[in-house]
Amino acid sequence: MNYQDKVKEAFEILEDAKIQVFTALINVAMASEFKEIDELFDEGEFFAFRSSDFDHATDPNIQSLQYVVKAMEIAKEELIAWNGLNNLNLQGNE
Repeated sequence: MNYQDKVKEAFEILEDAKIQVFTALINVAMASEFKEIDELFDEGEFFAFRSSDFDHATDPNIQSLQYVVKAMEIAKEELIAWNGLNNLNLQGNE
């Protein structure tokens, strides 16, 4: 595996980790500060959150997870800027 393959692999791992941390963030928020919102939805109902939805959370655990998600988003953007979408074989699907 050459250097660029390793960078691509790192990017994919970063994306997977960001998804997992963001899911954990949502779960923590729905069990605490955002519990009222969680109660509005039926089991199996879908709602898409953005990381900015949690910008004003006061729970320190939500804030910590939000910080990590934002740092991962910045790292992804920098990898794309340094390597280009084509070199990461994303072709705009990031």
